[in-house]
Amino acid sequence: MTAPDAPWNPLIFEEDYLRVRAVPTCHTSTFVWCHAKGQQGGDWQFMVDPLRKLGHCNHIAFIFPYLNYSGEDGNGKNEALVQKIVDAEIVKGCHPDRIAVGGYDEGLDVALRAVLGDSKNTINGVLGVTEKLDVAIFEGLREAPNSQTPVYVVDRSSSAKAKSMLESMDLPARAYVVGSKKMASSVQLVTQEEFESLDKFIHESLPVEFAEQKN
Repeated sequence: MTAPDAPWNPLIFEEDYLRVRAVPTCHTSTFVWCHAKGQQGGDWQFMVDPLRKLGHCNHIAFIFPYLNYSGEDGNGKNEALVQKIVDAEIVKGCHPDRIAVGGYDEGLDVALRAVLGDSKNTINGVLGVTEKLDVAIFEGLREAPNSQTPVYVVDRSSSAKAKSMLESMDLPARAYVVGSKKMASSVQLVTQEEFESLDKFIHESLPVEFAEQKN
């Protein structure tokens, strides 16, 4: 008698990250999401189901790295980890055009430095949410290898100043949302409005139509 197949498990726990697999037979894309200081990678696993309910993310595997912000070289190590994960996804067969990286607050800073400063790979976008956009990071990466990689930002600061500065300096913010009508809470880290903005950004960077054509 043949033993029944084990239930499909969407979670894979690696040494450096938590992976939420794409819906079976759909995987064509990967989105790496970086947590902020005082958080853990697994804290953001909750975002997968709400995004998938919006209909554009079944083909995406979500990766939540375990970042370490302690010590003077914390950010450098974090950026190296993100680049290592991107390298591994490409080796596994995920095309760079089917990869995006993002994060929340300091995690978004890590994503920007890791992606725009990567001399090996050019991926399809950086997407994130921040309480206050650090324009200095963009300025510091102006001459970086991937300085023109599209960047999509939800800025909760409710100020258009950062957006106008980016535009005046021709820095790579392709899409930008200022503030949120209803701020997130400690219980709900992302509002529905922000989910919808992220979903729009994801659909632009890693469109589901590509996945449908490949399956």
